[in-house]
Amino acid sequence: MQSLGRYKLSLSPHQPQEIEPNEIEESLQFSDLAEEPRVYDGYVPENFSLVFIDGVRRTECLAYVRDEETGESFEGAFLSLGAGALRIEYGKLNLLRESLILHRVERLFFHKGGILVDELLGFRPYAVEGELSVEINRYMREELEAEVALQIQKEVKDSIVICDGILSYKLRKTPFLGLVKSMKKLYMDRSYLPLLYTLRLGQRSPIVKVHHQQEQEEKERVDKYTWYVKLTEHEGLQGLVRVEVFKRDFEEVKRLANISAGVLPLFASQSFQDRRSPQNLLPIGRLEKFLRLHLGPYRIIRRQIESFFYA
Repeated sequence: MQSLGRYKLSLSPHQPQEIEPNEIEESLQFSDLAEEPRVYDGYVPENFSLVFIDGVRRTECLAYVRDEETGESFEGAFLSLGAGALRIEYGKLNLLRESLILHRVERLFFHKGGILVDELLGFRPYAVEGELSVEINRYMREELEAEVALQIQKEVKDSIVICDGILSYKLRKTPFLGLVKSMKKLYMDRSYLPLLYTLRLGQRSPIVKVHHQQEQEEKERVDKYTWYVKLTEHEGLQGLVRVEVFKRDFEEVKRLANISAGVLPLFASQSFQDRRSPQNLLPIGRLEKFLRLHLGPYRIIRRQIESFFYA
């Protein structure tokens, strides 16, 4: 146990399990279809480039913090986080050193309670109020991945930018696409579910208008458009992803939707390439592998933390 002023820190004796990376999606609600309820074919432009933005995390150690003044105890976690952007030009040899636009690695100690110190073993303390796993997911999306996206915005204006996961509100003024790989809720009326079952490789659903229902009077306000894309020839709902974009000119939305339906299947992974296939696209898997490598050696980092606590 180590003392930091009024706080005492101790490591959890348990081997850390990864903080659950799945997110609870925003409280978006189905508003209405923006197109005729039918299947739409995607298309592949002659020349195009895509930029993929994603992040990874690794839990180094779990810890407990005790406030000696109040007697309260709360949890904490040492995490290494990484985010980056990878450009892929279709039809060309995309070497990693040329394709990687930007990457960042951060080390943080997430904890509940007050501010501890400016830095702890190279980890920046970050106080949260809510559930630890939820706050870590929020930080990844809002403070790391979104900032990487904004940082490269001017550099990638001629590319289609695809952010892994739901779009941060910070990106509301961009044409960036969000790629949601898991279906946690249906973004259309259940009466349209049979339409999703008829989708084939390279096709998409009609575009759906959605709103962020924080206040009752906001129910009619469209914030985003979303649609489903079929990545593979699998039957039923297998091989589906949901794509979203913030509200903009609808003709531009339709263009992005049709291109996404055509090009995303070109990068779908196979089961021997990724256990999260086909939704974890190959460039995203490649970027994740690079970022994890640059998080540093887990055993050495953990040993440094343990040495500090048990010295």
